[in-house]
Amino acid sequence: MTLIKDSAIVLRRLDYSETSQVLSMFTREHGQQRLIAKGVKRSTKTRVAVGIDLLELGRVVFSIRPGKEDNLATLTEWRQEDNFAYLRRDLSRCYAAQYAAEVTSHLTETHDPHPGLFDGLRDMLLALKEQDALPTLATFLWVMLTEIGLRPDMSRCMSCNRSVSAGDALYFSARQGGTICRDCEPAVVEKRRIADGVAQVLATKAWHKTALVGPVFDLLDYHITEIMARRPRLSKILRAVIDQHA
Repeated sequence: MTLIKDSAIVLRRLDYSETSQVLSMFTREHGQQRLIAKGVKRSTKTRVAVGIDLLELGRVVFSIRPGKEDNLATLTEWRQEDNFAYLRRDLSRCYAAQYAAEVTSHLTETHDPHPGLFDGLRDMLLALKEQDALPTLATFLWVMLTEIGLRPDMSRCMSCNRSVSAGDALYFSARQGGTICRDCEPAVVEKRRIADGVAQVLATKAWHKTALVGPVFDLLDYHITEIMARRPRLSKILRAVIDQHA
């Protein structure tokens, strides 16, 4: 039985019994791992155990049986380094972090490492202590799409290859992988209109400096929805909370 040590962020948690949990952890060097944490919620006379929480960052040790890599690995040690407590004090930041965890869990494969994506998720959770939720989430989503090879091309029409520029009437197609010009749009079935200026903002990654961060997030959310074949669970409620406090 091989023992593996790594840094990890908890993406999902499920109570398995009165004392155990099943966890989905995103590790830096070994990708997403499905772990069973036996007895992690078992209290003692001197310590109340509540288990491992969503979005905790820490050092993990787990074991995998040779030839059983597709089965649940066994958690043998968890040392929490940060639980990002400030996320629980602000709904928009909390929902942004949970949105990031959900799409990371869905769009990464078990045992497929993405160190850059792990760093991006950790940096996002840290940045949410001071920065606004939506631009911080948009930055992470761009990093995630880049890391998994699905970042849209916003510089040219994906159908005719013509460069696009400010002022053009543009559409976006997730299946085509980027922008579609007005001339090519009628032949594309899956598409949505891009708000003015959004393609240029995405191409320059300058959404922190613009009022277009809402439309930028909406476009990235649409792209991720098409990739996942379902809308992320927190899309609507995240925008509702942010709009309410805008």
